[in-house]
Amino acid sequence: MRTYVFFTALLFLSLSSVFAEKSPEKVVPDPPDVPRMNTQHWVPRRYKVVREQLMGKECGILFVGDSITEGWEKDGAKWWRELFLPMKAINFGVGGDRTESILWRMEDTGLAVKTPPRYCVLLAGTNNIGLWEGRQPAEKTVKGIREVAVRLLKKFPKTHLILMEVTPYGPDPSAPLRKRQEEINELLRRLKLPRTTVLSINDRLLKPDGTFREGMFKDKVHLTAKGYQAWAEALRPLLQKKG
Repeated sequence: MRTYVFFTALLFLSLSSVFAEKSPEKVVPDPPDVPRMNTQHWVPRRYKVVREQLMGKECGILFVGDSITEGWEKDGAKWWRELFLPMKAINFGVGGDRTESILWRMEDTGLAVKTPPRYCVLLAGTNNIGLWEGRQPAEKTVKGIREVAVRLLKKFPKTHLILMEVTPYGPDPSAPLRKRQEEINELLRRLKLPRTTVLSINDRLLKPDGTFREGMFKDKVHLTAKGYQAWAEALRPLLQKKG
């Protein structure tokens, strides 16, 4: 009887540890105040596409991030086709990903491109800001972004990293989550990383009073085609530098 109780308890503890580890597709929702599709079925499908676009492909520029990065293929499609695809760009963006989800996908794929990119463009942290699972503090979010950046630089020792400041979270410049986004960006600007340029496009997206410029956002977070044009115009001179 004691043996039965012991093994029952052991089985319960084992199952508890398994269920405590969230599968990547469960660690991916966009902030709950942003309209989104049902990520339970959508994220694995997107990740399958991402893997197919990445594995064994020639790569000149690797874009890494969440739904805002993924959006290059949707609202930003014009610029993606005309500017980035000729540079052999690959989109490693999955809607809803937090920094920990991005790290998992990097490990899962090994970022196994055929040729190392000349540039990586990293925009992450938006989903760490949101209401989901406890509003992550700015310091912890930056720690995750930094870890993604460090692994990219280690994986590709000749690649230049363009580290994007987090784009505005919500239209109200005095809102708590917008302030957290600004705290994150202040910390990102202090990072000392090799082969890295920190780039902000927020002055292109916001008016001087911090409110949204007309036509840049389609909701509280995601960019319109006009917003992607502003991002592309900021990236273009960096990506066309020689050497």
